Amino acid sequence: MASLELQARLDTLLSTAQAETADIDLFAPVMEKEECPICLIPLPHRESEITFHICCGKSVCEGCIYKNRITEAKNGVPDSKHKCAFCRQAPTKNVIKALRKLMKKNNPKAFLRMADRYESGNGVIQSDIRALEMYTRAAELGSARAYGKIGLYYQDREHDFSKGFAFYEVGAKKGCLNAHTQRARALALYYGSNGSKGREIVRHLKVLACSGDTDAMDGYKEEYKNKEVSKEDLAQTLRTYQASHDAMKSKDRENARDIKTAMDARSRGEISQAELKRLFDSMYL
Repeated sequence: MASLELQARLDTLLSTAQAETADIDLFAPVMEKEECPICLIPLPHRESEITFHICCGKSVCEGCIYKNRITEAKNGVPDSKHKCAFCRQAPTKNVIKALRKLMKKNNPKAFLRMADRYESGNGVIQSDIRALEMYTRAAELGSARAYGKIGLYYQDREHDFSKGFAFYEVGAKKGCLNAHTQRARALALYYGSNGSKGREIVRHLKVLACSGDTDAMDGYKEEYKNKEVSKEDLAQTLRTYQASHDAMKSKDRENARDIKTAMDARSRGEISQAELKRLFDSMYL
């Protein structure tokens, strides 16, 4: 249970955010997307295709990271000596210390990462309340994603769906696509997928699909089969999805996915080291 002081902060945070977003349409398209600071292409939706660099506090796409690693390898730099693709610093050995250093600079992403560690007990003593404190501070510093994390806390830890929905909503209005996903899932869990709440879920799917989310687009197609979406609306959403999806693509990102797939196959013994090397060489030599 959160302390009275933390509860008061959360109540103030929510009421302030609701006032700030009162005139924003919950289902308006998310126009602004964070870009990779190196290639300047909008970051992918999947967290697995983005890496947060603690040294500089930047989120970099896997395409730029793999390209940097390959360039270093070509120049004879061993893996143990590689540097950050953005700031060119060597990887930190004390992650917690580096995160706290970023937190002192009021980097909201650092608070998000520290919250993740408190939730899992990774390098710190596990504490849901400490995680909530970190998420609260990240939200106060302007992180839209933190609102969704707080909503998930209320839903899963406090079983307070009302507060959860409220935080999901302001997070979504502030431009967090993940908050759209979380609210849609919570609606399905709490109300089911029929009636007006079911139609809200479909509208969340459309926002996500129009932002280039492939899973959401597949879900929207299923809603068309269920006669919840018109043919015209499906066609328009498909066009917008394709444009957004293409805007996030790059050759380096495609190479990174191929390399990751090949490395996984190598770890399972499905391809040889020589085959893996030929793949690397074909992409970057």
